[in-house]
Amino acid sequence: MAGPGFPLLSAAVLVDFGRARAGDPRVRPLTILLAGTAAADTAQLREGLEEAGHRCLLAADWAEAMGIVSRIPIDAMVQDLACPGARRLEAVKRLRGWPPPISRLLVVALAGEREPRLETACLEAGFDAMVSRPVPAEVLEAALRRLVVAHSPAEPLDAARRAALLEELGPEARRARDEAALDEAAACIADIRGLPALPDVQAAAARAAEIFASVGAIAAAAAARAVEAEPDRRPVLLQPLVSAAVAAKMALRRS
Repeated sequence: MAGPGFPLLSAAVLVDFGRARAGDPRVRPLTILLAGTAAADTAQLREGLEEAGHRCLLAADWAEAMGIVSRIPIDAMVQDLACPGARRLEAVKRLRGWPPPISRLLVVALAGEREPRLETACLEAGFDAMVSRPVPAEVLEAALRRLVVAHSPAEPLDAARRAALLEELGPEARRARDEAALDEAAACIADIRGLPALPDVQAAAARAAEIFASVGAIAAAAAARAVEAEPDRRPVLLQPLVSAAVAAKMALRRS
């Protein structure tokens, strides 16, 4: 499943996976990794990003970058196309074939020149965006902010539905209903994982979506509906569903 060199993830990264970061993604400080950038670029970008309130981490090469993302939850990585060990576009291609959460890392390519079709090649390889030097820190920050906002997970719970259940049932009965729903949804996910026939997978996904929606777990319901709509893509869609279910469980218990 994991390609060569897949890093062993720390507990901090695994716990962070599938959970919305605290704060509005449109304004909160970001944690940004600069990988293999030239000294002049590193100094200029780091100063600008940190002056804007962001946390800036540095990696001299690809191996060091993977060591950092395996230990520390980050919002995005800027990889110089000349980053030692990255082999230009090859490292990000391997990264996209690894299991989550590493495969979902936001990665921006930093190019030193404007070659024909270079941006297209970067996007096809798996980069989320490309910027060319010289790039002012504020331009890079704006690009990173757009990506983080676009990829931020939806709120896991429907506040109105949660309030209505509380009013209808009271806190103890609502808590009992949440636990029953989570147990039933887990059984549906087990069926989605194990049933061989696609119509049965589709039915289990539809039931999971219904259960999650009944307790206001809107992100998990949406992930289940994605499997219902395309049961033949189960291998790709199952992990996002599991992640959303874990996030829903944590959010329901906090609520």
